[in-house]
Amino acid sequence: MNNSATTRRISKIALEYNGNDKGKAEMVFSQNLLNDNPEKQFLEMKTIADRNSNVKKWAFTGYISPEKSIGDQLSNEELVKLTLKALKKVGVTEQNQIRLDIHSSTKQKHIHFVVNRIAIQGNNTIKAHKIGDNFGKAVREVCKEMNLKTDVEIGIEKKKQMLNDLKFCLKTAENFDELIQKMHQLNYRVTLSENIKVGVSGMRIVRNEDINNETQRQYKPGYKLSEITTKLKIVDIKNILDANHERESLKSEFSQNSDSQSFENNATTFLSEIGKFAENLLKPTFTTPDDELLKKKRRKF
Repeated sequence: MNNSATTRRISKIALEYNGNDKGKAEMVFSQNLLNDNPEKQFLEMKTIADRNSNVKKWAFTGYISPEKSIGDQLSNEELVKLTLKALKKVGVTEQNQIRLDIHSSTKQKHIHFVVNRIAIQGNNTIKAHKIGDNFGKAVREVCKEMNLKTDVEIGIEKKKQMLNDLKFCLKTAENFDELIQKMHQLNYRVTLSENIKVGVSGMRIVRNEDINNETQRQYKPGYKLSEITTKLKIVDIKNILDANHERESLKSEFSQNSDSQSFENNATTFLSEIGKFAENLLKPTFTTPDDELLKKKRRKF
């Protein structure tokens, strides 16, 4: 599950935003707050925060956004339970002030939280050091406790499928435009990175269903090629596309010179070599320990 968390100073606007969401926000939980109105809740929180003048960034804010397939099956009560368990793991207690709002104006339901780091007694219960990483770890732990897939597990599955589909498209694409179009037909958006010196220098792949145009996301959806695999680099993709183009050019030339037996033999041989070249680039480079042992025995023999 995608998530984000940080410590900061806030104004009443933060609570008003969480409580709005184009009129579709739903406050699903509050703790140690007397009012339901966001502006009055901010004043309550600020009054408690002022009891500890050593802590400037007194608010702990963030969100949890489940994968759509999971979020559609997850009830509001289960999402609140998950959030409260994760908050507890990073130091939130029953003495902290909390407000949780579920937003559903976008295609992915998600939950926002605002927590006062200063407890009612005036002590700070939430350490700011690496709070984003610690909260992400807490969310993953709770997901496992609730038998839900974590963001890491979902990411591994997505990247594996992306790599398989990319390799499939690379079997026939002759240039980057064709590759982008073929990936689009498989429900992906491919964005290229370019510079003057080398031309195309990288790419990012994202599933169309993960693109959310209804809200400004705090992170880029999808994955860079280097995040998907370390065994297929952009230079390899260029070589494969060039080889595919050369093969198709030879096929076209062969069809125009079909009377020449010598040309047929040469073209067939060359096409075979290009095919082997492309296949080798798409093959995994991992060699099992048994294969290495067998090679050593053969060399020794």
